[in-house]
Amino acid sequence: MSRLSYLVLAVAIGGMIALQPGLNADVARRIGSPVGAAFLSIMVSFSLAVAYMVVSRQPSPIGALFSLPWYLWLGGAIGFLFVLGTLSVAPALGGALLFAALVLGQLLASTIAGHFGVAGYPVKPIDFTRIAGIALVMGGVALLHHAG
Repeated sequence: MSRLSYLVLAVAIGGMIALQPGLNADVARRIGSPVGAAFLSIMVSFSLAVAYMVVSRQPSPIGALFSLPWYLWLGGAIGFLFVLGTLSVAPALGGALLFAALVLGQLLASTIAGHFGVAGYPVKPIDFTRIAGIALVMGGVALLHHAG
């Protein structure tokens, strides 16, 4: 697959992710439980992952999972916090501001992680270009915030 194909796929996935907090917030409102909505979201993800493994005849990774360092399990905790956090703040911020803020947080964290080469990222020192990109996203967040 070409780099452009991966980029188009990433944009499509981003579009789907933009819908997730709103859908999950609606579930939370209807059932009266943000944690229940997060549970539903994660259980659907789990069920689809299991179904995919069965249909594609992939070997079970269970044994390998338990041999991983503890900190690699943080990805699952972060996933839960993402689902619960976004469904909780989506109604207050709206989709555009929520995702602009998420992108800003991701840029800040990934830039710092890349600078130090942690969390599986290659070392990419912080430079003027990266700082300028972050500043532009900060400006976008500020504009969306002031737009109401």
